[in-house]
Amino acid sequence: MANLKLASPILLQVVTCGSTFDLSWHVHNSDGTNLNWTGYTPKARLTVGSVAITVTGTVVNAGGGTASASWTSAQTATLTSPAWGSIELWADADASTTNIAIATIAVRTSAEVIP
Repeated sequence: MANLKLASPILLQVVTCGSTFDLSWHVHNSDGTNLNWTGYTPKARLTVGSVAITVTGTVVNAGGGTASASWTSAQTATLTSPAWGSIELWADADASTTNIAIATIAVRTSAEVIP
């Protein structure tokens, strides 16, 4: 398996420091079919400045290519605001396979809730 991609682009995400932040994504193989998560675990790393927070995501639909991840309010409270950063998404391989990058998403932190 190689060359995973998001089924739809994920636009700039705004993370409010000190609040829970959730992200869901849908992954396709290079041929456009849904990723089957069997043998992989969704992972996500939120990086702002020198702070990087890696979380293990949850498979929402194994054969349907969907997954989600969440950062706690305690985790996002460690981020600088206002600042720019990124979220990296990847399929973390079980023992017999290789990790596969999915996407990098732009992030902006905020100290205020933006409606």
